[in-house]
Amino acid sequence: MALEKWNYAPTISGFYTYNAKILTTGFDMNPNHLAGLSLAVPIFSSGMRKARVDQAKIDYDMAQRNRDILKDQLLLQEKQFKYNLQSSLENLYTQSENVEVAQSVFDSYRRKFEQGMATSLELTQANSNYLDAESNYLNAIMDVMNAKLQLDKLMNTL
Repeated sequence: MALEKWNYAPTISGFYTYNAKILTTGFDMNPNHLAGLSLAVPIFSSGMRKARVDQAKIDYDMAQRNRDILKDQLLLQEKQFKYNLQSSLENLYTQSENVEVAQSVFDSYRRKFEQGMATSLELTQANSNYLDAESNYLNAIMDVMNAKLQLDKLMNTL
């Protein structure tokens, strides 16, 4: 925008030439040294300069708005990733408790099976529930790691 405003400023330029004369006649009116200045003052440009300045202002305003929108989007994404991390940590804690419960149920059915008070089907079902709880726990660990990775990428702290 400021660069476009400089189009309204006058321009000045200068020049200097030196002409060495080797074979000349005695009557030579051309000077050996020549210097000069040129000044150009813009008076009329059919509105093009003003249009370029106005367009530069519009472009600058659009860039500022795009920057603000991007800033808001990044803040929103940061909040979302922090929420995802907190949620996945809570899920990890819950799945850890589920593993403990499933382990104790499986151990109880195993003792009952050893004493003849439970069937092999019940023991197999308890073992299946325990393995499902372990699988869910491992998935929760992966979710925590992925949520942390997303947040670290956004914060550029990898």
